[in-house]
Amino acid sequence: MSKKRFLSVLAVLVVFCFALGGAFARADVYMKQKNHTGSVAMMGQTQPEKDEIVVSWLAENKARMDHDSGKSTILLADKGSLYMIDHNKKTYAEMPLDIGKAMNESLAAQGAEGKNIPGFMKGMMGGMSVKVTETGETKKIGSWNCRKYLIDTKMSMGETSAEAWATEDIKINAKLYFAAANAMMASQPGFQDVLKEMQKIKGVVVYQTATAKMMGSEVKSTMELLECGEKGAPAGNYEVPAGYKLVKSMKGMN
Repeated sequence: MSKKRFLSVLAVLVVFCFALGGAFARADVYMKQKNHTGSVAMMGQTQPEKDEIVVSWLAENKARMDHDSGKSTILLADKGSLYMIDHNKKTYAEMPLDIGKAMNESLAAQGAEGKNIPGFMKGMMGGMSVKVTETGETKKIGSWNCRKYLIDTKMSMGETSAEAWATEDIKINAKLYFAAANAMMASQPGFQDVLKEMQKIKGVVVYQTATAKMMGSEVKSTMELLECGEKGAPAGNYEVPAGYKLVKSMKGMN
């Protein structure tokens, strides 16, 4: 996996972190979001600003995200795997959910290029901590009555400050799947404390702004929830489509 692609995977997971506030629900949850990510330059790579529509499906021990660029991410927590799918090329790649193992495999696949990545990157997700503060401020966003929360996240790679507006008007179990959605970080020290802290958010986040500072770079993002509800997922929703080719090095996924 290239450095740029690895950063893209992390960016997806960071945005996904704050969509919902907790553990599990009985039915699959369907979410449609509008995301904006500002441009960022890091480790010699520049990622331009991006707007996209993301459709997410969340269920116990599994999740799926479909991007309007023709790419999907399937997470199977019970198998310990994350699948990156390119529908345009009909290819897919598999990553272990353990962030340390994923980084080691990324370095090995890149050969000489990987040697230029500082060694501390291998542990960049360690020491994660989150502080959620309920402000008491309220307002209406669309048809939803919302309450404002401040979310401060710290990791060894950097920190993120977010303002999130959550509603209890959406009648789903909003304590869905934070653990599975963040399974890539679940093995890190302090994750259970993170899980407990995120449960302070009451309801579903419908709008969020965030600023992430990582290794001397800063990136701003926004998330707007367009649709959300419980529904049955399509057949084969959490499977790699038949006939797609496995790309072991992930270079074909860029």
